Amino acid sequence: MIDWSPVERADWIGAPEGLTRIDGPGVTAPSGYRAAGVAAGLKGGGRPDLGLLVSDRPCASALVDTPSAMPSAAVQYTRTLHAGSLRGVVVNSGCANAATGAQGVSDARAMGEAGAAAAAVPVGSLAVCSTGVIGERLPMKSVAAGIDAAAAALSADGGPAFGEAIRTTDAFAKGGAFRLALAGGEVTIGAAAKGAGMIRPDMATMLAYVTTDACVLPDHLLGLTRAAAEGGFNRISVDGQMSPSDTLLVLANGEGPPIEGDDLSLFGDALRAICRYLAILMVKDGEGAEHAVRVVVDGALEDDEAERVARGVGESALVRTAVFGRDANWGRVHQAVGQALAQAGGHVDFTLRFDGVLPDGAGIDDVMARPEYEMQVGLGRGDGRAELFASDLGHGYISVNADYRT
Repeated sequence: MIDWSPVERADWIGAPEGLTRIDGPGVTAPSGYRAAGVAAGLKGGGRPDLGLLVSDRPCASALVDTPSAMPSAAVQYTRTLHAGSLRGVVVNSGCANAATGAQGVSDARAMGEAGAAAAAVPVGSLAVCSTGVIGERLPMKSVAAGIDAAAAALSADGGPAFGEAIRTTDAFAKGGAFRLALAGGEVTIGAAAKGAGMIRPDMATMLAYVTTDACVLPDHLLGLTRAAAEGGFNRISVDGQMSPSDTLLVLANGEGPPIEGDDLSLFGDALRAICRYLAILMVKDGEGAEHAVRVVVDGALEDDEAERVARGVGESALVRTAVFGRDANWGRVHQAVGQALAQAGGHVDFTLRFDGVLPDGAGIDDVMARPEYEMQVGLGRGDGRAELFASDLGHGYISVNADYRT
């Protein structure tokens, strides 16, 4: 079984046969990728805040971004590119370049073009991402100098530095390196992500980058990426707040074997498992969080109804503070379920267990003290089912966000 630490519940991830975790430099673990992370002065204190990731050869790529009606300038610019043939990304942390108008989009374009020139790849082949404070423009002189420094530092071992550069309120870097055995041969997959706050379903702020040496057609890769996002990043919530910057980018440079037939499904399962792992890391690293809870709802009339209940419970401030306090307060879950089903009409009964234990059952205190557990809600109305991974809500979240200019 794969060691998914710091996630303890491997069953939450659902890794397919043939997927193993390996020692490697994250996004640069597959052959043909280089990356770097440098301090450009956007965050201060000498912390890395500008990252550059490039493939040395053309790629198939797939991109999924925020559904927000107010996307960041970086998202707006990246949407103008050919999303199926991107070769990397230039990304900064410390400034979201969101709500900055036409000048912000112009700055994002300049950032992308400068990154491409410095990395010696075609203009328009680098996605642009920004994360951090909303409503402030990028200091473009610092960004330009940072891009030059990052390009000079590009390395096949630069994945960890890249992962550090994309962090904001994250307590730890998120990523990994993996190998997948397929009928057509082995492929390597690397990953880096950030996210600890402003996270909710529908691309729960988060950025995630996945690289592979697999040879995958762009249309196939897009379908697999969308499914992985739905099964991973769209299944999480830290604070129920959607970001204008959320982006998932998957790159496949084709240096490895082609992915065809049954291998395509297996590769999709591996991509989904890796995205679930990254997503659960975001929940575990939720600002001030001490517990990660998987809310599982079954017995709903339909999946959409189960989804409403899962979100209603997992995003409830009352439920999440009870989780922080290690209190199996079923009354708060009762309230959240009733509110989620307010339009359903009629009387609704439900059952509730915590890792299979009733709220007043023997051993409940032990369950509530676990860093990871399931909250199982049964409605007994049909076959609808949904899940949501959520963090608790404690003093640390207030401290982080009271001191963080948004």
